[in-house]
Amino acid sequence: MDKNAVKTVLCERLALANIPYQRQGNQVLTASASLMFQPQALILRKPGKAERALPYHKVRISQLLLNLQEAGLSA
Repeated sequence: MDKNAVKTVLCERLALANIPYQRQGNQVLTASASLMFQPQALILRKPGKAERALPYHKVRISQLLLNLQEAGLSA
């Protein structure tokens, strides 16, 4: 998937999963993470964790959503 496809699908799935988020340009903010859409990779920032760069061809939307949901439930 390319950057725009990942961003669109991710936002659709966040809405379906009832995970509150804000979209600001190339950034998506949730209660538990900040996702930045760079030209070559998705940058995942979570408090207390190391920043991760995920190339778009390796992004698994279902795994990312599960990660965001679990973080939101434990907060």
